[in-house]
Amino acid sequence: MADIKTLVDDLYSVLEGRGGWTGARGSAMGSTISLLANKRFSNPQEPRRYLSLSSVGSDCKRKLWYRINSDDNQETPKGADLLKFFYGDMIEELVISLVIASGHEVRGLQDRLDCFGIKGHRDCVIDGMTVDVKSASPFAFQKFKEGKLEYDDPFGYRSQLSSYVAAAKDDPLVTDKTHGAFLVVNKVNGEIVLDVHDMTEMIDNKPKEIQEAKDMVAGPMPTTRLDPVPQYKDSPNTKLCMSCSFCSHKEECWPEARTFQYSKGPVTLIDVVSLPRVPEVL
Repeated sequence: MADIKTLVDDLYSVLEGRGGWTGARGSAMGSTISLLANKRFSNPQEPRRYLSLSSVGSDCKRKLWYRINSDDNQETPKGADLLKFFYGDMIEELVISLVIASGHEVRGLQDRLDCFGIKGHRDCVIDGMTVDVKSASPFAFQKFKEGKLEYDDPFGYRSQLSSYVAAAKDDPLVTDKTHGAFLVVNKVNGEIVLDVHDMTEMIDNKPKEIQEAKDMVAGPMPTTRLDPVPQYKDSPNTKLCMSCSFCSHKEECWPEARTFQYSKGPVTLIDVVSLPRVPEVL
């Protein structure tokens, strides 16, 4: 069996046309992408009003509470966002197809798992290890490449992956019961990295983490919000942190926020001490 340690080099080998890719593999990939498009675009996407393994590890408990208890007020995803999500889906499907073509063993694709009563779907198992496939911006990609996700994980990716590993403790497809990996593609330059994590401690803490999430969403809304961050170094203004910026409940959670249109995109400020010299989005 192929060794997962050589996975990235083997993927580049397939991409360089040095064997493994076939017309049948291309057709299978195209069929899967077509099904994904039909699922995403045939009807409006419905919000998830339940706990899932992808949401339990959110760094903001208030965001998770809103998701379960106040979905009627959440922002509706815009067309540009939905296209961005689907673009990520296509990249991930391409990566999995390349893994199969490279000769590595891929099993358990999108298997439904149960981790202490919370459901979720893992991406796959490669060479006996639970793997989550992702596409990332250059900035986010560096976290995986440099091993920084362990202490800078605003979207709870490690919690999600550790839940998949924990749920597979009796799964014969998974031979490595303590490690999981992120297989990540830089969406801009095509670089690939395999970021492996020892999940032992997180697995041991998983029953407590799951129960706390269940209790929290069943109770009153948490009062604590994530702290805003400086707009830039030495700025007197503050803006939403990364996690809050991508939250669909930020307007509900931060009614005092003001958004300004900069050349690189809108920025949502909390404390406006120095008025920006750009238009405010009203």
